[in-house]
Amino acid sequence: MTTKVDTQVSSVDDQVCVFLWALPRSLSTVVTKCMSFVDGVQIWHEPYLFSRQNEDMGSTDVTTRWGEQGLHLILPALAKEPRGKRLDNELFSFPWVKSQLEKQDTDKKIVFVKDMANAVHGKYEFLPTARKFRHTFLIRDPIPMYNSFRKLLSKLRVDTAAHTSTEMPESDVLQQPDHTYKKTYDMWRYVKEHLEPNPVIIDSAELAAHPDKLLPKYFDAIGVPYKDEYLQWDSSPDVANQWKTSFQGFLIASLGGVHEKAMGSTCFVPEGPIPPRNDLAADVIKCADAARPYYEEMFEHRTKP
Repeated sequence: MTTKVDTQVSSVDDQVCVFLWALPRSLSTVVTKCMSFVDGVQIWHEPYLFSRQNEDMGSTDVTTRWGEQGLHLILPALAKEPRGKRLDNELFSFPWVKSQLEKQDTDKKIVFVKDMANAVHGKYEFLPTARKFRHTFLIRDPIPMYNSFRKLLSKLRVDTAAHTSTEMPESDVLQQPDHTYKKTYDMWRYVKEHLEPNPVIIDSAELAAHPDKLLPKYFDAIGVPYKDEYLQWDSSPDVANQWKTSFQGFLIASLGGVHEKAMGSTCFVPEGPIPPRNDLAADVIKCADAARPYYEEMFEHRTKP
């Protein structure tokens, strides 16, 4: 197992700053947990996503979004949960995140920001410009992504019906292809045209199947020294206490089971086979078919194992 080393740098010019722009249900939290054990890293977990949620909801008080029944679960959990480096949700706005990421904080060698690409759609002016960031992307075939997302929605809605017989409601905007794959594709095109010509793309299924081949290539591309010990890590979810993220937002997502499997992980685990179309729900097929052209173009530009 990896022992985490807190290594400082003497100059901001020595820091490596990296974005990992991800799709939902793409192993991005597993990758983030893996990166948490890299020597001298500071993790930012979904700061733009929490900013987008605050803006869309018109409120930074996440507890009010779950009703009275949800409060009985959330408030006791907030009271006993250690905060660590996690921050109050009320801080998260697009201007604030940009200012934080542009700060010349020389405490860590690596700044690693994992976020959802669709969260910054139409907000590119709030990407950090005062400091050089590498932009990388994590993608996943849309069939297993929407299959997984559908199951998660059923769980979050506390639906008593089997997910195979309950359609994803159109009001759940994350399931809409234009909100996920197209906006991730648009972000990739923006980065190519304005920030760096060849941003790294990793396919999550290939990473899970061949971490010993792809992880060294990813580290080399972002300029971080690689060690074989990074292929395994401690099972404890407590490493998230050292992430800079929304304290309340992350805890509520965890209570909903969003991160449960990822936060208990110890290594990358290969995915099972993609289910045949006749085993898929109609709404999964509809979403996956609409998303596929965006996925396939990005897939052609991925880093191969």
